[in-house]
Amino acid sequence: MTDRSAGARPSPWMSRRFAMQFGRWGWSARDVGIGLVLALAAAPAAGQMVFTEVSATAGVTYTQQIPVAEPGCFYTLLCGMERMTGGAAVADVDGDGDLDLFVTRLDAHDLLFVNQGNGTFADGSLAAGLSGFDTQSNGAAFADVDNDGDPDLIVGVVGEALDPANNRNYLFLNDGSGVFSEDAVARGIADADVDERAIQSVGVGDYDRDGYLDLHLTDWLVGAPHQRLFRNRGAAQPGFFDEVTAAAEVDDTLIRGFASSFVDVDDDGWEDLVIAADFGTSRLFWNDGDGTFTDGTALAGVGTDENGMGSALGDYDGDGDLDWFVTSIHDPAQTCETENCNWGYSGNRLYRNDGARLFSDATDAAGVRAGYWGWGASFLDGDLDGDLDLVMTNGVDFPGTTVDAPWVADPMRLWENDGGLMTEDSVASGVTDTGSGKGLVVFDYDADGDQDIFVVNNAAGPKLYRNDTPANGNAWLRLRLEGGSGGQGYGARVEVWTHDLQETPQIRRVGASSLYLGQSERTLHFGLGPGVGTIRRVRVRFPNGLTRTLEGPRPNQEIVVRASGACGLLGLEPLPLVAWILARRRSGARRR
Repeated sequence: MTDRSAGARPSPWMSRRFAMQFGRWGWSARDVGIGLVLALAAAPAAGQMVFTEVSATAGVTYTQQIPVAEPGCFYTLLCGMERMTGGAAVADVDGDGDLDLFVTRLDAHDLLFVNQGNGTFADGSLAAGLSGFDTQSNGAAFADVDNDGDPDLIVGVVGEALDPANNRNYLFLNDGSGVFSEDAVARGIADADVDERAIQSVGVGDYDRDGYLDLHLTDWLVGAPHQRLFRNRGAAQPGFFDEVTAAAEVDDTLIRGFASSFVDVDDDGWEDLVIAADFGTSRLFWNDGDGTFTDGTALAGVGTDENGMGSALGDYDGDGDLDWFVTSIHDPAQTCETENCNWGYSGNRLYRNDGARLFSDATDAAGVRAGYWGWGASFLDGDLDGDLDLVMTNGVDFPGTTVDAPWVADPMRLWENDGGLMTEDSVASGVTDTGSGKGLVVFDYDADGDQDIFVVNNAAGPKLYRNDTPANGNAWLRLRLEGGSGGQGYGARVEVWTHDLQETPQIRRVGASSLYLGQSERTLHFGLGPGVGTIRRVRVRFPNGLTRTLEGPRPNQEIVVRASGACGLLGLEPLPLVAWILARRRSGARRR
């Protein structure tokens, strides 16, 4: 943990790296050093978020890859791609009630860290049947593709045509106990006919509302075979897929995809497809409800990000609809005007949802443009005050070139939300990673009611930031849906009225957890602020229009909303469902 005692001084190494970072932009080493001293010496203010880095004590230690330096690597396609890898995904794989963590690696087998229920993890890769697959893995996601009640695992890779192990996708089926078997070829998602690939992220959702989960895989490479949409065959063959990218009209060959999500952005009951992509190719595809999509990017006012990478969806301004944050490259020096490179310079984008399928650019109004060389991002309510804060990781280090020197030690960004205005507070909050961060996920790994942050660093070790923010009387609620699409409620909208029905409710969407190179937990988390004895109302609306309403539940608990009975085709006549609610207190008292 960072030393914040009075008189703490930054190391000479940190001063040198930060001086290199900011020197191009007119900041001197003295300015940087003084700034660090002041930041490190400051004690956390009342209400400020506090995070503690605990990867070692929690048992989450590994190296994502050990890169081999190659002359001119920056200008070699797959060599350069390897510096843009490092994924993670979260699920309760063994059904014991604790969230487990899966991470991908390039030059060794992937790892499954099994939650021990005491704040620590143990490597369960061998027992889970995952250690025998030594692939160049990258993006990953959990999804119950066969509707048997447990999370299966989808993994994408980075590879060349002549490398069979790394020229296909992987699907690991869960037997219900956390043991996996691989079956991608038989089930239609191996996709082994692509010449080379650089799979980034796996989006999960039920875009056709048949009750079975579909998949979208992004690829940084361009051309007809790369971005892929796989439709689950559903009741006829659960967990078997057809590749329908062209048939669904999402086969834009210009897209250099980084992150995709199935999320109902316009609240019409159908999950849209949102893609953050490089070189001005981010896309928003509206779901037409008939198995096809329409590209609405330009008309909606989105897609102006020059190098879209990370993607996060959440209602940051509390007006009842989903806004879209896209990370990008902030380069005030406009490096590519004088160097041999081709990226943009205008930084992140925050697209505010104005309704009627229209967005406006709120990046500067919210204060979130400058994130250096951005990658993974997520909304979260880190201080439980009832509005969504924002975190992103960043940094890049291409060997064989110095053109990326300003971004080799990027500091992470953590913005605290105050009525829609974001204040950057990463260092004071303890989020101090300056590695080459890629995947980022958010989950309550220690089951204490607040959201923790996990960051994958390319060619280095990860960071696990435990949320130690003082509660200050703020309450919370966690909601997990069972039933509906994939047995996990994908596409459902959840609304929480904290005090009275006249207020605009907080909203969350199941499915918005699909992020760049990873997937946060699908359980929905709400900070409620102070003075909450009972919650006025919770309403769950499934994609077929059915709703379940809770009046006056208590805060500081996890509520499981289950819909039992036949699921059928959710787009047809509403089927009778018997819903029941199981509420349980989270194990253990909140640390304060």
